[in-house]
Amino acid sequence: MDNIKIRGLMQNNLKNIDLDIQKHKISIFTGVSGSGKSSIVFDTIAAESSRQMNDTYPAFIRGKLPQYAKPNLQSIENLSPSVIIDQSSLSGNIRSTVGTSSDLFTDLRVLFSRIGSPYIGSASYFSFNDPKGMCLECSGLGTVMTLDIHKIIDFTKSLNNGCIMDSTYAPNTWYWRQYAESGLFDLDKPIDKYGVEELNLLLYGSSPKMVSKKIQRLSELSINIARLI
Repeated sequence: MDNIKIRGLMQNNLKNIDLDIQKHKISIFTGVSGSGKSSIVFDTIAAESSRQMNDTYPAFIRGKLPQYAKPNLQSIENLSPSVIIDQSSLSGNIRSTVGTSSDLFTDLRVLFSRIGSPYIGSASYFSFNDPKGMCLECSGLGTVMTLDIHKIIDFTKSLNNGCIMDSTYAPNTWYWRQYAESGLFDLDKPIDKYGVEELNLLLYGSSPKMVSKKIQRLSELSINIARLI
């Protein structure tokens, strides 16, 4: 049971190959293109392992599972269930991993939530994709992105002089006009001369006083509407 034993393998371009592969070890198949690496790993071991696994399910379930052809060989022994990661590009997003794509991540989370000691909660507490389990500093991504404000804002310049070092915010562009035509900024005033209120307003699309004024205006508008009704 320590070896996967393959006898008389004639899959694709392989010619009557006998092969023993040691289990519980990392085995690497290497060779020139067309030498039969994929024929052994994917078309033989992985396909037969999946086919044998599918045969353990009732006929109704087997009809809904992927179908695998029996490899062209005399015999294969001591196979274990396999996880197949093929050579195609992994589709997904920044939070996709081998674990999430293969569902192993889900199984591990359930396992740790059942046997973990001390008990800390359900499976969601072991997920880096869930607010309950993710690192709040990196949001579960493993890296922390910070903005160096001095690389985007030249504090010695004014809005008219192009203080925002981004071509989309250059003077007279559409984005620049959103600031310039708002009436909230002195366009000739260097940014390093801004007060706390002005700087906060420039860097963050509001300020405490502006928010308070907006809330007050909305309240007054609601009262006036109510009177009209």
